[in-house]
Amino acid sequence: MTLKTLNFSARLAASFFVGSILIGTFSSLIMLGLLLSEAESGFVFPTLEGIRIKYAYPLLVSSMKTSMYEYVADDEDIEIVQQWIDEGTKEDFFKAKVQPIMKMDCTSCHSKSSTKTKAVPGMPLGRFEEVKAQASAGYTWAKMSRQAHFHLFGIGVFLAILSLMMAYSSYFPWIRNLLISTATIFLWLDVMGWWLTKYLIEFAYVIYFAGAVMSGSILAMAGLVLLDLWLRVPWITESSR
Repeated sequence: MTLKTLNFSARLAASFFVGSILIGTFSSLIMLGLLLSEAESGFVFPTLEGIRIKYAYPLLVSSMKTSMYEYVADDEDIEIVQQWIDEGTKEDFFKAKVQPIMKMDCTSCHSKSSTKTKAVPGMPLGRFEEVKAQASAGYTWAKMSRQAHFHLFGIGVFLAILSLMMAYSSYFPWIRNLLISTATIFLWLDVMGWWLTKYLIEFAYVIYFAGAVMSGSILAMAGLVLLDLWLRVPWITESSR
């Protein structure tokens, strides 16, 4: 059986499925580009610094550099918080330099008693223990595990279906095998990079490269499968399929 032997209804259903993958992948790339950059619209390539901020920098610092940056009074505030973390989150340093920054920049919203519209009472940043809890490098283990779980299962399911469709296409075996293997292997490398970047910031390059290759492989498979459902490209297909 090949994709070309499917009846019209089956090919139509498969085309809609693959079309959704194409749209979804492009949408996720747009979302990631916007989340990992300062842009507000359009297609933007994620920056390496954005990836470092998200996965390697302490949660408190990464928030101050990105989503909470507009509330930071001075860039020096971020440097002081980073210094406090680098030097071991000592309580005397916190009381002398970090706590005043939290009071000025953060606690109007990040306190249990805040009544502001954008209040975050569940993440208070007033006391030493509360702020220290947000000073771990990158995502917490719990958050990282949850994201890896959703990422691997979510992408893994549709990738398995897409890979099977690619396996039954009429392209040369080396093309099918290359794209099927590349997409999954670089999905694993992408997730591994999240964890490793917590401990060595240079692994941000792995996230950047693996994410790009994985996305490219998915788009290539989806495009080729869609093409094979309706047309034939002689120079990359087997004549017997």
